[in-house]
Amino acid sequence: MLCMAGTGSSNTLTRDGALLDRAATQPDRPAPRPAVEGLALPDLVDGLIDHGWRGLRFPGELEGRFQRDVAPERMRQLLVNSALVAVAYNLMLVSDWLMVPDQFDLALRLRLLVYTPLMFAAIFVLTRIDLPRVREGVAATSGIVASLISAWLCVASTDELAPAYLVSLTSILTFCSGVARMRFGPALVMDVVVVGCCAVSAWFMRDRAPVALMVPVMLTVTSTAVFTLYGCYTMEKDMRRNWLMRLRERLLLDELESANAHLEHVSRSDLLTGVANRRHVDDFLSQVWERARVDGTEVSVMMIDVDHFKAYNDMYGHPEGDACLQDVAATLKRRLRRPSDLVGRFGGEEFIAVLTDTPLATAQAAAERIRKGIEGMNRLHSGSSTHAIVTVSIGVACMRPAAPHATPAQLISAADEALYQAKQTGRNRVFAFATAD
Repeated sequence: MLCMAGTGSSNTLTRDGALLDRAATQPDRPAPRPAVEGLALPDLVDGLIDHGWRGLRFPGELEGRFQRDVAPERMRQLLVNSALVAVAYNLMLVSDWLMVPDQFDLALRLRLLVYTPLMFAAIFVLTRIDLPRVREGVAATSGIVASLISAWLCVASTDELAPAYLVSLTSILTFCSGVARMRFGPALVMDVVVVGCCAVSAWFMRDRAPVALMVPVMLTVTSTAVFTLYGCYTMEKDMRRNWLMRLRERLLLDELESANAHLEHVSRSDLLTGVANRRHVDDFLSQVWERARVDGTEVSVMMIDVDHFKAYNDMYGHPEGDACLQDVAATLKRRLRRPSDLVGRFGGEEFIAVLTDTPLATAQAAAERIRKGIEGMNRLHSGSSTHAIVTVSIGVACMRPAAPHATPAQLISAADEALYQAKQTGRNRVFAFATAD
């Protein structure tokens, strides 16, 4: 059993349905790719991977992005290394006792009372200041201080093994490059200081150390500095290249996801108006129908037809006709504000709106707002035999999916019949049908 209601149009023109920008009704396009140094980011990354880059710094904002990406892992490395070196460096007290026994008391004070607190201070700084220069500066400073302590013990000692003990500087160089993975710039500064420290120490010990001993020691320390410095350079270069490869992979995945999302949007949207297409409407109605059946709520549908649209097209041309449909679609979307509702193009000049959990009276009131909004556009329609402006006729139907024999097709059919009644009774009207529970 169907019950029927109808509402007529007002003779007073209102402007509560102002025109929207037509561009707002167009389907969404993928966002443009971010640019760096005048190039799109993916193009810049591809160029750097294929052709390389000068030095150990990326151009522009890419360097900042690199530093931000590697900061958490780099911080974790340095914190672990700081704790490790605080323990390992004190184990060298065994070597101090064997190589420079006359300076063992000094070694205890320098290593335990100077260097160990310094490493804990370094850990404190690393956890408080997250800047690349600070991080790498702390690493280089710890290596330099460790080298100065070792050299000081050698120079201060009168033991015959003290000159040979300078070779212990190589362990510091090896740790900083291989374990701490020091960046090339700070490593270069540290290596120059360490080699210089070794040379100065050898000069002070020249009277008690034979040349045959000091030359090999100097060569060993210097060659270790060169080799580890080269290792730091290649390690950082490879790390940056690997980061670029990962970034390119992420960018490609982002582009793929964006393209898929765009294709999904296009496949579910009307290209002219940007609202849902027939396929999307059918899928959406099936989903909300099942949910409403379980919840025991109502579903309402509006069928909306632009009055005398063929005459409008014939008089103003297809471009203006398309623009008219875009404006109508924009007004529909604006008047139906709930995100749970859906506006779609059903075909030609006919639109459809699906309203979830909406009784007939509420849907009818919403349809009347839409009718007034379209009327308020005041778009001239000289070809209309009923009104001088563009108007719409709206049929509204409401069903409770839990009712016996209720189907989405019946709901659309009822709304279509209501639309027919609205057009038959003068157009620019809202007619409503509802099924009895």
